[in-house]
Amino acid sequence: MGNTPNVLTRAIIWVAHTQLLWHRAGGILVIERQLFTLARAGFQFVFIAMPEPDAAQIAELRLPPELELRWVTKGTTALTECAPPYLGISADHLIRVETLAFIARQNFPSSVSYDDASGLSVVQVILTQDDSLSRIKQSLPEGSFKRLEAPLSQSAIVDWLMIAGPKPQDGFMARHFDRHLSLAASRALLDSAITPNQMTVFSTLIGLIGTTFFLGSGRLAYVTGALLVWLHSVLDGCDGELARVRFQESPLGSDLDFWGDNLVHLALFSCLGIGFWRTGNGAHTLALAAIADAGVLASAWTAWKHRLARRNAHGPEAGVVDQPEGDGFESKLSRLENALAQRDFIYLLVLLAFVDMVYEFLWAAAIGGSLFFAIMLFLRRVNHNEQARQPHPAS
Repeated sequence: MGNTPNVLTRAIIWVAHTQLLWHRAGGILVIERQLFTLARAGFQFVFIAMPEPDAAQIAELRLPPELELRWVTKGTTALTECAPPYLGISADHLIRVETLAFIARQNFPSSVSYDDASGLSVVQVILTQDDSLSRIKQSLPEGSFKRLEAPLSQSAIVDWLMIAGPKPQDGFMARHFDRHLSLAASRALLDSAITPNQMTVFSTLIGLIGTTFFLGSGRLAYVTGALLVWLHSVLDGCDGELARVRFQESPLGSDLDFWGDNLVHLALFSCLGIGFWRTGNGAHTLALAAIADAGVLASAWTAWKHRLARRNAHGPEAGVVDQPEGDGFESKLSRLENALAQRDFIYLLVLLAFVDMVYEFLWAAAIGGSLFFAIMLFLRRVNHNEQARQPHPAS
């Protein structure tokens, strides 16, 4: 028996309990979640083993535009119309995108059934019609799927879904503190009409309002401004969490978030410099603000060009730089760059505002922003030279 192709692109959703498909789970319908999961995992053709719903029901669905759907009568019709190899997916289970994508890219010597703890099949790898009933049984990793049972336990489902909310590049404070707050806010907003992009705009406005308090003077103004900028940082996590859980990610949303963060940083450093200048601290505070702003703009523009290059190459959305492995000089520099890029510096601002040492923060911003950009330029040059030295593959 031959192996499967490198990537499976066809799937059948086996529907045992039709009513479950029309319940909401994490802000969208179960059927929508199933289809977006398959689309994000790289599938192109999906057969849904149930009679086609009426036009009004279909019109209300948010469907992945890249997915070709066929509604077929449950049973032999789906098996006949969906030529193997394909994946069979249980509609009574939710499964992680990365789990499905991994399975779809494996080479299987024979058909496989991935079962849950009770023996129910979650994912089936079908190579030929003849072995559709004789499959090797394996278990899926714990946490990679969630069984749906009526009545749906919304709390348990949302708990499982929200694991996808955080990002691996979160800093220490963001990971251990901010994310707990943003995830709680996102949970409350999942079934609302608020979109991720609206959340981005709202959090950016909160941050910009906070920066204006640094045009004044005194501990009360500084603490109020710092807390509002911190609140922006917390709420800024909600847009990505909502987008990932609802499958509402988009290049526009990513770009809006990117430039919103940089706009708040520019406003913060500018207001700090102007505020200290107005209160008689000397024109050098304007120079410090200009240096800090120049670091923000230069770093943002460099990261933006890198982001566009990765996007044009159909790669994943990139961070500031890919971090090399190991303990060498470049790896240590990359880790320092990533540390400087984290939003954890907001906590330093809050702390210094409480002890009335915001002036020192402006110096730190000017030095840190320049250092960040210098490291970024160095790593870009090293990475570019290293790629240039790589031999071209044989044609």
